[in-house]
Amino acid sequence: MNFFFLLYYGDNMNNYQNKSKEIINDFFLLNNNILPAKDFYQEETTIYPSFYEVIRIIDGVPLFFEEHINRLEKSLNLLNFNLPYDKIFIKNQIHTLIKTNKCYNNNVKIVINSLDSESPRLFIYFITSKYPSNKDYKQGVNTILYKGERDNPNAKIIAKSFREKVNTEIKKANAYEAILVNQKDEITEGSRSNMFFVKDTVFYTSAAKDILVGITRNRIIQLCSKLEYEIKEQTISLSFLNEIDGLFLTGTSPKILPISYINNKHYDSSKNTAIINLQQAYDDLINQYISKNKGSVG
Repeated sequence: MNFFFLLYYGDNMNNYQNKSKEIINDFFLLNNNILPAKDFYQEETTIYPSFYEVIRIIDGVPLFFEEHINRLEKSLNLLNFNLPYDKIFIKNQIHTLIKTNKCYNNNVKIVINSLDSESPRLFIYFITSKYPSNKDYKQGVNTILYKGERDNPNAKIIAKSFREKVNTEIKKANAYEAILVNQKDEITEGSRSNMFFVKDTVFYTSAAKDILVGITRNRIIQLCSKLEYEIKEQTISLSFLNEIDGLFLTGTSPKILPISYINNKHYDSSKNTAIINLQQAYDDLINQYISKNKGSVG
């Protein structure tokens, strides 16, 4: 499924002088130049169209770099742009950022914009990253249902007002994530994650056409086949929540994270054997990738 990744904040130039809290650590990269974080302005990374990817760094290795960069290239192609940088160059830039900041475990953001100019811009920087605790994995996390859907479900467009509304409800409920429900009372995805449901060792997830397809989601689907679990991509009705044995969310930061509550309804997801097997298989996959790519600079 092809989809593009855009950042769009609208007319926000009145706040141009406000420096972002998104960036962390001492340095960032702009077109092969190492610059101090104090010179970073969020608004320069959000002009339309700005294409981006977020990659998790584990032990100095950009996890699943190839898939992320291929998705970034497809995103550009959908709006008739070409990737203006060599993929190996981008990978080397990430390693430069890692070594310069001496930061080996965190999320890195890649942003490409100004594609209509003679000098496209490539930003690479560490961002504030939050990962689930061991307790979250062992007990599962709380979620809420949220009536809302993206205008274009296949496009990762930052809609600031939508994000703020969802975050307000998540915070109010002291939840980890909000599960989106459309006007047809169908569950699509999490507000920043993909969703999987388990019933009798069969895994269910929403059809790709209705969601933002994550790289972790694709890996999970492959692992289900490898572990000989049946997986069904289909419409997920709200009433299906009364039939399932468990569920979990997936994403770059959370990996496979069991869900213990949706609103006040409890699920023993963290104790579900199929989910546990899948978690172990995904962690093994990550470890294999890191072992294979450790020390590689492209």
